[in-house]
Amino acid sequence: MSLSIGSLAATLLALASGVLTSAAPARAATEITGTVVHVVDGDSVSFVPATGGEPIAVRLHGIDAPEICQPWGPQARDALVEHVQGHTLRLVVQGRDEHGRTLGRLLRGDLDIGERLVRDGHAWSYRYKHDRGPFVAQERMAQSLKRGLHADPGALMPREFRRRHGPCQDAAQGPVAPAATGAAPAAVAATSPGTAATATTGTVLSLRGDARRCDGRTQCSQMTSCEEATWFLRHCPGTQMDGDGDGIPCERQWCAR
Repeated sequence: MSLSIGSLAATLLALASGVLTSAAPARAATEITGTVVHVVDGDSVSFVPATGGEPIAVRLHGIDAPEICQPWGPQARDALVEHVQGHTLRLVVQGRDEHGRTLGRLLRGDLDIGERLVRDGHAWSYRYKHDRGPFVAQERMAQSLKRGLHADPGALMPREFRRRHGPCQDAAQGPVAPAATGAAPAAVAATSPGTAATATTGTVLSLRGDARRCDGRTQCSQMTSCEEATWFLRHCPGTQMDGDGDGIPCERQWCAR
């Protein structure tokens, strides 16, 4: 028996509805409660879950802070330290970046720390092709008010800085090194009894007394001493601190003969 056009349409509609209703619901974002134990730069941290375990190398989603060796890099890092030190935070995982780091939002209560950094002029909204990123409105406001890095009309976005000067371990030898800017990292308060946080002249501010841990740092500009660089070179994968392969890392910055 043949179906009428109306019956056939109704059957197809019912089948389509069944497919739609049986589709799996969208996966909820993973949320982890914990604390930041290292601040690498203005948009990268090491995060330890409250349940324990190894630190997670996190790149803040939606923002792009200055490289640590370019103007305003140290200030951006210090601003991030101020927002995370001594606080229990929520990490909302968004995925992974091209370097394998966890990409996520850091929340302190209702405050999105990445959004705040852009609004205060410590970072740009992250660009991807023609997309100006999630915080372009906050960036424009910071630019109009000349907040933070936007006080310098010649401020370069990190991508352009790297194109002109290369990565920080090379660029730090030039006139834009942190030492040449006159900027010094702010002191960091202790985050728990008996574990004073330490301000350093490198790219990492330790918020916990445990520095001997592979936490995603791979470059000389992220070290604080020759001893630390040597330990990372010997124990951690993916380090980029021994260009001539002689077993001595960071010969320009830390382990000069």
